[in-house]
Amino acid sequence: MKELDFRNWLNKNNISKKMQSDFISRIKQIEIKLSNIDYEYAKDKCSKLLEYFSSGCKNPTYTNSFEFKNTSTQYSVLKYAIKKYCSFLESEFN
Repeated sequence: MKELDFRNWLNKNNISKKMQSDFISRIKQIEIKLSNIDYEYAKDKCSKLLEYFSSGCKNPTYTNSFEFKNTSTQYSVLKYAIKKYCSFLESEFN
């Protein structure tokens, strides 16, 4: 993850410091448990990763999994963080 650039982009887009930290923390969780987010973006713009969370983490592509008490909420916040990071990467190329 391009953490510093992502944080600067979030700040430039008027995202609060708390939310910036939340997004970065969630992306780090994904990178620790599943895969490098930049690799996933280069491969398929994170579509397999988003599909993984949409399917309730039942996709065999990733060997590790996430386990939460309130799964639908947790999956959605992780998907939202992925989408924000993808928006950041797309803005870098424009």
